[in-house]
Amino acid sequence: MGIKLNLTLKGTLIALPILALVVIGAWAGVETYTGTSAFCGGSCHTMTEQYQAWQADKHHHKNNPEGKEAGCVNCHFLPGEKYGLKAKWEGLRHLAAYLYDKKAPLPIRPVVKDGACLQSGCHEKKNFEDKELKFAEKARFKHKVHFGDKALGGHKITCDTCHFKVTEKKHFEVPKDICFLCHLKLEKPTLEKAVAQKNGTQPKKSVDESPIAASIVMQPGFKISFKNATTIDFNAGASRCAICHTIPTKSLQAQLKAGDSLKEAITHQSIKKAGVPCESCHFEVVKGHGEVNTGNVVANGCLTCHNRSDDLLKKAKDKELMHAKHVPAKADCFDCHSVIEHKNRTDHLDFVREDCGLCHQDQHKYQRILLSGTPVNTEVAATPHLMFNVNVNCMGCHQKKTLSKGHAVRTADGETCAACHTPQHRKMLEDWKKTVVREINDVEELEKEAVTALAEAKAKLAPEKISAIEKLIAEGREYLNVVRFGNGVHNKKYSITILDQAFTKFETAVEEAEGG
Repeated sequence: MGIKLNLTLKGTLIALPILALVVIGAWAGVETYTGTSAFCGGSCHTMTEQYQAWQADKHHHKNNPEGKEAGCVNCHFLPGEKYGLKAKWEGLRHLAAYLYDKKAPLPIRPVVKDGACLQSGCHEKKNFEDKELKFAEKARFKHKVHFGDKALGGHKITCDTCHFKVTEKKHFEVPKDICFLCHLKLEKPTLEKAVAQKNGTQPKKSVDESPIAASIVMQPGFKISFKNATTIDFNAGASRCAICHTIPTKSLQAQLKAGDSLKEAITHQSIKKAGVPCESCHFEVVKGHGEVNTGNVVANGCLTCHNRSDDLLKKAKDKELMHAKHVPAKADCFDCHSVIEHKNRTDHLDFVREDCGLCHQDQHKYQRILLSGTPVNTEVAATPHLMFNVNVNCMGCHQKKTLSKGHAVRTADGETCAACHTPQHRKMLEDWKKTVVREINDVEELEKEAVTALAEAKAKLAPEKISAIEKLIAEGREYLNVVRFGNGVHNKKYSITILDQAFTKFETAVEEAEGG
């Protein structure tokens, strides 16, 4: 028994170190193997696409002149983390997800922290932040400005804000869309943002708080504008062309010959110096607003990650708060924002020619006032046309095609009225026209009388009195214009009421001028 015990103890003393060596060796082997990119991409994880893309990337030793290699754990963990328990825990999470459902997409979002990219021996900031790079075909780019605190409204952006996997063949890349989202994003205009402006001041609105009534009618010379303009300024700010593009020096005048000293060549440089807006030629090169999708029945938006609540939807419009919460948390910009497109158009005439509003700005505003019955002042009640109340729009009546200056224009006539109403309505339109024209002529006569009276009395009137009379005439003309230019048949009853207002203004002006 004693001999057996001694042998067992001796064997144990010999076996324990061997066992320990085996365990340590096995652990080291497992540690080494599970830390290789081959293990991540080929053995047990559903990462084949990412692995093959990495093998073709510059981070693989075969694809860069120095023969350096940055494997999965070198990038996805900070220096010193890859041998820790955190790295193993992350690996086990991936493994558990894979074993649970091998066909399911990987549920854990890949993160590459700046510390991994910018570590010594890799992409050290000092080696590239001032270097000018060529991005895409024509754009120039420097990293330095993006490392500052002004790159995204004061929020620090990280390497993988811009560098991430987009397509199957590349491990990661910088899509143009991410540049456009920051540099070309616009605020969408809304009626709430509209203000009536003139010389930087804001006039009082009418009782109904209608911007149209306040700015167009009650305040001659005022116009609707938006606090956040929809036009991108390609000459200044984060959207200026020169940030990315080299301004060409070649002459734009094909008719100039070499050595022609009589004319100074027009170039992009001279146009820039003169302050000519780039969009004068490069118009509509941006499509989309980068809107935030808060979620609905067909698109999840915020609801992809969050539960629906009134508080959530209210906060979703707070840009500062949303960036403060989501940028550090590595949310993909396009999880929230729609894509913005930026490219030169192949045509430069048709899209302008077909958009009447580019030249004929705020067209048919007077017709709209008449049809909708928008009050022209606080003493006139809203008087919408009966057609307006049943949602009849312009195309309901303007069905006849008439040739005007070589172009087909839609107009209305009595036949259109009779088609919906009765044969007796066929004559109604002409009767309305005659009535309105007669009333307009009467008011125009009084307008001339007011102007003449002021001219004859100016020499004996005080400046304050002259200004007051001029204001009366200007207001009267604006009322008259609503009917004169808006075509009073769009709301005959309301047109007569507005013309009465104009008549009163001109009549008062005559009395004030003649009264001295």
